[in-house]
Amino acid sequence: MKASGGYHHGDLRAAILTAADEILEQDGLRGLTLRKCARLAGVSHAAPSHHFGDLNGLLAAVAEQGFARLADALEAEIGQAKGDLEAEMQATTRAYVKFAENSPEHFRIMFRGDLINFDMSQPPKAVTKTFVELTNVILRQRGEAEVTTEDFHQTRSPELVNDIIIGWCYIHGFAHLKLEGQLGMIPDQLHDEQMALAATKLSHLIQQLS
Repeated sequence: MKASGGYHHGDLRAAILTAADEILEQDGLRGLTLRKCARLAGVSHAAPSHHFGDLNGLLAAVAEQGFARLADALEAEIGQAKGDLEAEMQATTRAYVKFAENSPEHFRIMFRGDLINFDMSQPPKAVTKTFVELTNVILRQRGEAEVTTEDFHQTRSPELVNDIIIGWCYIHGFAHLKLEGQLGMIPDQLHDEQMALAATKLSHLIQQLS
């Protein structure tokens, strides 16, 4: 990515984010600093501040990147099950859990309100895309029309909001508990089976309530 005249603007930002990925994978959030990112990317110490402001600005970009990856993972996994409501709920949970396990530090950062403060009235596109994927799973369970990123922020019925909360709490909760090793009551070899059974039960519940 380096050229005789240095980095291009977009390349430099991408290089710093790539460096942040490597540091998070090796040392976790505690090891992430702007100075380390600059050193690993081979740029001046001032470069990350120029692009991200401070560490929280970098973390916001890391979180946005995480949401983009999660949205892509959900879209791919759910797409293979589309048309089978039980399989869709299972696929949603499976994709969410896989993302959390493959990108644990991103997953933790994405949902840290003390680190990330997105304006949820106008969230980044990747955040909206993730929520659209999750919302549409619930809408299909309810037999209702899907939403797009353009009409996602329209007012919803309390019943739909309740179903979205129920669904997301299960999916996110299972991923979080599994990631943090808090499912000791379930033998490791049964995690996938229990995840599928719970997702199926959730699918039936939402369909019955609709």
